[in-house]
Amino acid sequence: MVGLTPFQTVGPYVHLGLRAGLGPMTSPDAATPVVIQGRLVDGAGVGIGDGVLEFWAAGCDGVGRVWTAADGSYRLETVTPPRRVDAAGVVHAPHFAVRVLGRGILTEYLTRVYFGGHPDNDRDPVMQTVPAHRRGTLVAAPGAPAGYQFDIVVQGEHETVFFDV
Repeated sequence: MVGLTPFQTVGPYVHLGLRAGLGPMTSPDAATPVVIQGRLVDGAGVGIGDGVLEFWAAGCDGVGRVWTAADGSYRLETVTPPRRVDAAGVVHAPHFAVRVLGRGILTEYLTRVYFGGHPDNDRDPVMQTVPAHRRGTLVAAPGAPAGYQFDIVVQGEHETVFFDV
């Protein structure tokens, strides 16, 4: 019988293939250290444990990969990605692309995290595609020195913007 293969969750063994040694994310530019922390939560605010978040950025080498704790919390120590100007002269605000994986998530979720208060956020071309009232779900709030808070909500009224790429 020929038919479509049904979606499958990543199951309880999601970490096995992802624990391979990753070095720290680096940048050839004079990047400054930064800490991004927050929680991966469902629409009711319940933390999603056993999740995997991967952060990467143009201008940085490597991937920042973190696992969520039982309460959904995570912490990434990395470097600030550079602002870039493309060949057409378009300014792209510093940001990380983020891939969200975890038990019960049928596919990867892709989002971005921008840095709150950065002057280039308002002119970033991808940010401009997001309705104004939803852009805040892509912005990390400044906290302690060199620190930002960024929660990822996977469903509900305050769901983080995810991109279909």
